[in-house]
Amino acid sequence: MTYIDDKRTIDEFLNNCQSKSTRSTYEMALKQFDHFCNDKYETTGKTILNELSTPDENGKTDTKIIIAFNAFVQWCLVDHPEITYYRGKNNCIKDTIHAKHSNTIKLYVSSLRVILDDIFETTITASKIRRNVKIPKAGKDKPVAFTPKEMRLFLDALSSEKKLQFMVLKDTGMRIQEFCKLRKNEVNITGERIEINILANDTKTNQERTCYITKETEPSFLRLYRSKKDGELMFGTNEDPEYSKGAYEGAFAGIRKKLSKTHPEFGEKYPSNGRHKKTIHSIRKFASTQCAMAIDKSWGHAYIGHDEYLAQYIVDPEDQFLKNFIRSENHLMVYERIEVVDSDERVTKLEQQQQESIKHVKMLEDVLSQMSDIRVDNVIKEKEIEKLQLQLKNKSE
Repeated sequence: MTYIDDKRTIDEFLNNCQSKSTRSTYEMALKQFDHFCNDKYETTGKTILNELSTPDENGKTDTKIIIAFNAFVQWCLVDHPEITYYRGKNNCIKDTIHAKHSNTIKLYVSSLRVILDDIFETTITASKIRRNVKIPKAGKDKPVAFTPKEMRLFLDALSSEKKLQFMVLKDTGMRIQEFCKLRKNEVNITGERIEINILANDTKTNQERTCYITKETEPSFLRLYRSKKDGELMFGTNEDPEYSKGAYEGAFAGIRKKLSKTHPEFGEKYPSNGRHKKTIHSIRKFASTQCAMAIDKSWGHAYIGHDEYLAQYIVDPEDQFLKNFIRSENHLMVYERIEVVDSDERVTKLEQQQQESIKHVKMLEDVLSQMSDIRVDNVIKEKEIEKLQLQLKNKSE
């Protein structure tokens, strides 16, 4: 008799996930695999996972796993309109199975391999899966950056509260998870520009960085900042950032759908995978693109936190990050423009103004000299007139 189970359950495995995001990834993979098993084998995904972990006559499991995973990949690549299920809060939205992107399928297969390894104690390696499970290469179709005109159209379609939130996203280029985790104590309003300090633990790359708020966003941002308590979330609607992220992605999708009725470019999709060209990531790409246009691509990547470019600015003793932001600010703003010049431009401009002033002074001196000559001439002429008048008077007498 044994009192201790020799295997963990799937629920125990999921409960031990360190983040809600990781757990959600495993749950999606299991749910999709369950749909596949019900359709192909008329049984549950858990039953098939148990079978895959049972060694064959040679004591091996790898071959069965590879065969099953290849069948799963092919199944995921096509629509299954005949299969319906319910999703959303309280499972109230009816939907069908849609073809999945190659990157999504790769994530499913990787997740299932980990589950087989951790729960069912198989030994197939990730490298063997990569060599033998054929997943089509994903096309390089990525979200397209908003243009300034599109960015303004999108912002104009929002309520004042939502408008501020998305203006901060376009100013800072923050990832949506970083945005949802931002707290009041990570904001500094005492400098030349409002400064946001993104903590290393809150970033994808584990590298802290700084970003800023433009002058056009500053008044609304300050009102919100002053209404918050120390340590309070600035924009997150829940302590769980994944919950908040979903709310913002949903809001974005709703406005995109609304705008696509009058501006078709918002509804454009890639024919290769049916994904929207404009996603919430397009706002982050807007920030990067505008910074690149203002200075160069290296700065565009660094400002939004791409690790390999960010390093060159972190140790800069002259606060080049802020200087570069100020030079980029006009490109990031969609409602206002401010005059921004760097030190070299400022010196050149002052020199030009000085030359203009010297020129004007000389012109003024010439005019004054001419006026002085005229006055002298007038005095001489007046004396000549007086002399003539006197001569005429003497003759008449």
